[in-house]
Amino acid sequence: MGLIVQKFGGTSVKSAESRKAVLNHILKAKAAGNDVVVVVSAMGRRGDPYATDTLIDLLREQGGKINPKTQDLLMSCGEIISACVMATYIEAQGVKAEAMTGFQAGILTTDDFGNADIVNIDPEPIQAKLREGKVVVAAGFQGRTRNNEITTLGRGGSDTTAVVLGGYLKADLVEIYTDVPGIAVTDPRVVPEAQFIPKLSYDETIAMAENGAKVIHPRAVKAAKEFNLQVRVKSTFDESEGTLVGPEASDLTICGISLTKDIAAAKYERGADFTEAELIKLQSISNDKTLYGDSSRQIVILLDEGRKDIGMSLADELKAQVSFLENMSKVTVVYKDTVSSKEVDDRITAILAGEDISVVAKKQFENCCSYIVEEDTAKKSVKAIYKAFFK
Repeated sequence: MGLIVQKFGGTSVKSAESRKAVLNHILKAKAAGNDVVVVVSAMGRRGDPYATDTLIDLLREQGGKINPKTQDLLMSCGEIISACVMATYIEAQGVKAEAMTGFQAGILTTDDFGNADIVNIDPEPIQAKLREGKVVVAAGFQGRTRNNEITTLGRGGSDTTAVVLGGYLKADLVEIYTDVPGIAVTDPRVVPEAQFIPKLSYDETIAMAENGAKVIHPRAVKAAKEFNLQVRVKSTFDESEGTLVGPEASDLTICGISLTKDIAAAKYERGADFTEAELIKLQSISNDKTLYGDSSRQIVILLDEGRKDIGMSLADELKAQVSFLENMSKVTVVYKDTVSSKEVDDRITAILAGEDISVVAKKQFENCCSYIVEEDTAKKSVKAIYKAFFK
């Protein structure tokens, strides 16, 4: 007998039909002799009655400032509804189940309302229910502060809940169920023939997730790495094996081509090299704390539209010319850390040049390279890179 944590996202619990598919996975794991902890997200997406964004819209209707504590309390309701519904589905099949809020599940967080971090989990409340033979259905995305105030965990919060719960409960495996059969080399909506990957290392997955891949949140993968806990990403709606994320790397030289769309950037130029102190200042106002570019006299940073004034003030301080670039995208290619970054970059640069795609700026990292391109060439860039490496 083992312990499995299963997480189901909003699309998986949205409808009665999809909830039956969820139920099938839960009952199958239980029938195999496992203790099962289920973590659920709120049902559906904006416009669906209990979706998180729908709940937030109820507060926004009044037009005034929203108290973050009040918003977190309301947002926590979506996952609680899902937990109660799924527990009832399970019990209707003759299997004992217990719905639990994050508070009841012993999840302690910081008091950063809207984007709290889990600082500790008391495993005993869940373990007590497991000893009673119950399937525990925990509300994801939430916890409590030391003052017993309800908090939410921000984007990817239910993924993070599942993995961290798995860590504290010493689970044998965490399964992240979604609407696609695992993690693909690139977004199948951009490249329909993109292949799904049987296994990925933590670092490969983190690099993909931090640069636009949306199947699993990077915070969850970092937690999995910390606990040395294997995570399988798979589809709710079929029986495919999915992608196993763990310490073992993929068998692919290029394992990911991620795309981040709709970004803004600022390009700083001057005749003399930027000093190390000046580069630190540029880095400090960047969205992702990254300096892009091949020249120490020309630096590109990602900068939100709303921070142009800050960007302009820094240009004056540095005595540099600044130009603001809108409608940009970032294409990131993830590869084994044993591969030469320069060789990969040289090949990709040649691929993009061959497609007449202009690279505004680029950056090499230990296991990936990122390219800032104009948004209308972003999908073309992804398709060209995929074709070159996988055809």
